[in-house]
Amino acid sequence: MKLLSRLTLLALPVLAACGGGGHDESCVTDLNNLQRSCVPKTSHAVPEGIWYGAVNSDFSVAAQTIVLETGQYFTVFTKQGSFSWLIEGIMTATNGNFTDSATLGAVSSSIRGGSLSGTFATKSTLSATTTLSLKADDTSTTPFNGNYNATYDTPLGISDVARTWSSTSGIVPAATITIAVDGTAKGAAADSRGLCTFTGSFKPRATGKHLLDGTLNFSGSTCYLDSVSVPVEATVVNGLLTVVGVTPQRNAAFYFSAQ
Repeated sequence: MKLLSRLTLLALPVLAACGGGGHDESCVTDLNNLQRSCVPKTSHAVPEGIWYGAVNSDFSVAAQTIVLETGQYFTVFTKQGSFSWLIEGIMTATNGNFTDSATLGAVSSSIRGGSLSGTFATKSTLSATTTLSLKADDTSTTPFNGNYNATYDTPLGISDVARTWSSTSGIVPAATITIAVDGTAKGAAADSRGLCTFTGSFKPRATGKHLLDGTLNFSGSTCYLDSVSVPVEATVVNGLLTVVGVTPQRNAAFYFSAQ
């Protein structure tokens, strides 16, 4: 009986890795006939990174997409440098395809809901479509794309941003922010209702990528975000500081760029 038990155990399939370094496939070897079969491993990696592209239907509209390792993403659409609208959500991905059925769209003080879907090649290209657009009554989808920016793979420190940044003339929203060497920040930005002042702080993201995590606390009697705190992400690419965030309740969003 002991010998039979051992033989039975030996006849069970053996799990093994195969192909290259053993990370791309899962293999099973049947010791009865020494046959091995392999299937590709399912990947749930999201298109983490910073991506720059355009709206496919209108190449005068640029699209900047930030995807965090958590799947949270922000895509900001601008025209001639000025803010048009943004979308935010948390995507899931399977084998290079991503979706989000609860995308938030923000235009000025208006918040709408929609969805997102697309495909990507890791650290290469991204192609997406959202049901949201600049006009609330526009029911057509908005396709956009992106090319991976390798700057994302370099750390961003507080010392890299510790100075005063201001939006260039004619760019909307107009904004100024001063970041100190200890990461504290203060500034002002205009929204559709008036001027917002804010204070807050930044720190490097724990992943060591080209992002800063921050929180900005707004005030101003004519400010849409009066007495509201917004968690934000910040990055600097080609000398341009981008700050974007959405409240935890997802009822308000914030964005500006400065040099």
